[in-house]
Amino acid sequence: MSTSDSTDSLWDTAWKWVVREHEQDLDDPSREALFAWLSQDPEHRKVYEEACRVWLISGLVPPPDDPGR
Repeated sequence: MSTSDSTDSLWDTAWKWVVREHEQDLDDPSREALFAWLSQDPEHRKVYEEACRVWLISGLVPPPDDPGR
């Protein structure tokens, strides 16, 4: 697997966790799985935190058809 593929896979996993957290409350087993994934590698936490920032920023950007713009 190339570095790019590895990075893409890591980003996909982090993004799925962020979306999952915001769409529903995580139950205890899911929360434990997230914490386990985050603790496996410092890069996991770094990419997860970046995905959280993207989620936050995307919520602040008005949609293109927003009449208030």
